[in-house]
Amino acid sequence: MVVPKAKVPDVLQLYHSGCSGDHLGVKRNLLKIQERFYWVHCRDDVADWCRKCAICAAVKGPQIRSRCALKLYNVGTPWERIAIDVAGPFPESESGNKYFMVVMDYFTMWPEVFAIPNQEASTVADKLVHEIFCRFGVPLEIHNDQGRNFESQIFQETCRVMGTHKTRTTSYHPQSDGMVERFNQTLERYVLSFKLNGMDRSGI
Repeated sequence: MVVPKAKVPDVLQLYHSGCSGDHLGVKRNLLKIQERFYWVHCRDDVADWCRKCAICAAVKGPQIRSRCALKLYNVGTPWERIAIDVAGPFPESESGNKYFMVVMDYFTMWPEVFAIPNQEASTVADKLVHEIFCRFGVPLEIHNDQGRNFESQIFQETCRVMGTHKTRTTSYHPQSDGMVERFNQTLERYVLSFKLNGMDRSGI
């Protein structure tokens, strides 16, 4: 559909800042818009809109990329090794949830996110078994940080019974959990963007 020049701001507002926008970056916004609409200089307009977005500037900060040493893991198949972490606390939803449990596969980098009311070991272990293991199977290895919930007896016993090897980050190499930590930063930006945008997320 060809968009008249006068309606371009409406499309940009809907796809970037509206309910379906999520304040995504230029590339993702452009792909979504080009699936249905066309106008001259579409790419430039999308880039300009994203650059001038006050919420994106407040949440994401300056887009300066720094290079750092990365720890590589030799994984050969999906679900051979997964990472688990808990992000939060966030403002409590009407459902009583304040945290997100994040699980990511090291091979595919596929993320699974679950809203949880607390970060107790029993809550995390229960969600891991019923929402992850029951759907995808048990991985060979689970990697986590040194949080008390992951070092608790109940979580370690869950891993032992299910037959998965548990590893953790060390004080000297916290960057070894960088994949899931980077995803958590993105997740936190989205949540803050929704809050600044006045969007209700009571269903979380």
